[in-house]
Amino acid sequence: MRTLSLLSVVALFSIASAQPGPAPVAAPAPAPAAKAKPTHVDFSIPLKPLKQKDLSFEMLKSRWSLLMYFSPTCGHCQHTYPYLRGFRDKYEKKGLAVAVIATGYASAEDIAVFDKDFNMDVMAFQDDTKKFSEVYGTGSVPLILLVGPDGTYQTWNASDSVTIASMDAAIHKALKIK
Repeated sequence: MRTLSLLSVVALFSIASAQPGPAPVAAPAPAPAAKAKPTHVDFSIPLKPLKQKDLSFEMLKSRWSLLMYFSPTCGHCQHTYPYLRGFRDKYEKKGLAVAVIATGYASAEDIAVFDKDFNMDVMAFQDDTKKFSEVYGTGSVPLILLVGPDGTYQTWNASDSVTIASMDAAIHKALKIK
C-alpha cells in the first residue's frame, strides 16, 4: 500500500506540473525618458499679460531677464517675490528685466489677492495655455530663471538665503558689474 501511495503522489505531482500555471508576470515597461529641457527660452510661447495689456513675452527676448514661474497661493512664491522686486530695484538700470509668470491654474481672484498683498509691480503674465509649464516646468514652484540675451538660462527652485545669494551673484556676474 505504501508503494501505491508513493506512486499516486508521483503521478499527481506529474499531472500538477503539466498543468499550465499562472501566466508569467511581464516586467514593467520602462518609464518613458524624461523630455530634455530645451537649452534656450522660447519667447514666442503665448503668455497672457495680467496688468499691462500691451506687454508681450517677446519683449524680454534679447535682454537679461529674471523670470519667476509661480502660484499666487504658494507660500514659497510669496516669500520669493520681494526678492525679485529687490533684484529689479538693484539691477533694472543695469539692464535686467524682471517678470513673473503665474501658473495656468491660478484663478483671477488668487492673482488679484497676490497683487493686493504684494504690489505686483513687475511685468506679469499668466501661462493660461500651460505651454510654458509644459516646456520649462519642474512640477514645483517657484521656478526662477535667469535668461541671457541669447536665450540660454539657469534655474533655481528655492528661496533660502543661500539660493538668493547665488541668484544675486549670478545676476551680478551676468551683467558684468564690477
